[in-house]
Amino acid sequence: MSTNEERMRRNQHAWNLRTAAHLESDFYDVASFKAGGSSLRPLELAELGDVRGKSLLHLMCHFGMDTLSWARMGAEVTGADFSPDAIAKARELAAEVGVDATFVCANVYDLPEVLEGTYDIVVMTYGVLYWLPDLVALGRVVARFLKPGGIFSVIESHPMNGVASWVDDHLEVTGRYFREGRGEYEVTETYADSRPLPPHPESTWPFTVGELVTALATAGLRVTRVRELPVDVRQRNPELVQDQDGFWRLPGDPLPLMLTLTATIP
Repeated sequence: MSTNEERMRRNQHAWNLRTAAHLESDFYDVASFKAGGSSLRPLELAELGDVRGKSLLHLMCHFGMDTLSWARMGAEVTGADFSPDAIAKARELAAEVGVDATFVCANVYDLPEVLEGTYDIVVMTYGVLYWLPDLVALGRVVARFLKPGGIFSVIESHPMNGVASWVDDHLEVTGRYFREGRGEYEVTETYADSRPLPPHPESTWPFTVGELVTALATAGLRVTRVRELPVDVRQRNPELVQDQDGFWRLPGDPLPLMLTLTATIP
């Protein structure tokens, strides 16, 4: 039977495959970033505020566009990801656009073995928590790298997202919030423009808001704010409709679709 370590190695391969596809996608629009644009969305800008002069550690940073966007805003940035292909491209991208940044290739749980120092901000954004089998261990990693009084920020798809769908003009529960075990999938495309990928297995681990908050508290973090938002940053299913503010919503805002959380070290 496969262990979680083996599953995460398979996931690492999956994100190596995604890196090449994402670099060419309209979804990531690398050309606009190279031309001086920012890949950051309103949610993370509002959550983190002014980052000038602050040290920032971006966990699970993929190929680094968000990390480098924070650097362009004045932060001293370090990005970490377990995909060697993604980190190689992040370093190439930083050199090409002339932005100073440090990128480290490591599984998030192994990061204390290869990275020193502490940071004013530790951040994780969009589609990250489902890839981690142990949130308490994640909390310990965050506590290791966060300065006293520093900020840990998570911006994530809400675990309720996908539990219900519109069926015949009404909302119907089609999934489970309280899921056990893990998800095992055979994947043939990525979310960025639905670009095809070679068939490969992936594993994800469900979580609830309560499990996340409790895991961080167990690791010694103090959760200072949790926001559950009825908006999404992309159209994950056909029922979502784009509003004038650019966010995607279900009609009537019946369910939380995004989650933001802020925590600190006392």
